[in-house]
Amino acid sequence: MRSGAAILELGGGSARNARALFRAGFAVTTIGGDCTMQSGPFAAALSTHAFLHGMPSDLAATLLAVARVLETGAPLYATFGSISDARFARGRRLGENTFAPTDGDERGVPHHFFDERELRAILGASFAVESLTEVGVDRIAGSWAHANAPLSGSVHWFAKAVRLPINR
Repeated sequence: MRSGAAILELGGGSARNARALFRAGFAVTTIGGDCTMQSGPFAAALSTHAFLHGMPSDLAATLLAVARVLETGAPLYATFGSISDARFARGRRLGENTFAPTDGDERGVPHHFFDERELRAILGASFAVESLTEVGVDRIAGSWAHANAPLSGSVHWFAKAVRLPINR
């Protein structure tokens, strides 16, 4: 990717990713997880947290909004919850594969957990999936988000997908 390329970061958290991308010579725009902006186009998008939380319909709408501001062929690097996660099916059930913890740092926050088929389907609406890998993230997930109860048995999907041409 060319130096100075515009990168979209969703749900920037502590800003560590934005700082690293900026130091590497990229122009970074960080927004919340809702992606209501109309700017772009961006040469790539990154989300390490925004797609871990929310209802499936909201996550699908955000993916579509991201696709609309990406250049055709632009990569999306994103993290999604996995049904292999130890937190799957715990807490208050909000829908199929969607649960909200009843206590702790993320009490009441919807978490959707994907199996591979569902994740490929939601991404496939606007992206060609290049890779999906389930990764144990206990040691790499942001401890700032789990200060009172460190992760144990947490598994996320690491996805790389590229923006498909817009059908007109």
